[in-house]
Amino acid sequence: MTQSLLIYDGSNSVFRSAADAVSRHLSGVKLVPWQSGAVRRFLYAQFDGRPFAFILVDGDSVFVGADTVERVLESQQVNQMVIDFVTRTYPSAAGPFGRVVHGDEPATLHDTFALTAAAREHIDPLRRSYDIPVDTE
Repeated sequence: MTQSLLIYDGSNSVFRSAADAVSRHLSGVKLVPWQSGAVRRFLYAQFDGRPFAFILVDGDSVFVGADTVERVLESQQVNQMVIDFVTRTYPSAAGPFGRVVHGDEPATLHDTFALTAAAREHIDPLRRSYDIPVDTE
């Protein structure tokens, strides 16, 4: 069984807290910091670079920026008007917020991409979920 991965800035307590809050409400989502070596290799394989962005890998899709926010809000059955407002606002707010909170300019990628075969090789080990058998006897 593979899990969805939420890639976030793990260097900042604000983003760690936000990612933790999101993960408490989303089942089957594993948090992975953007700084992770495996994530760096995945980003280079998927995007030919290392875009600084909020990313969700779900199934065969890679959601980036506003698309990540939209996907997370939809999974929580948030009102569509709220989702529309947040996803419209996110691209213009992400830059200033990113500069102030962690001193880095987020990528201007706000889209959904197909997971490439090369990127899958780097991300699949992180997505694997293991069931530990419990002996009840």
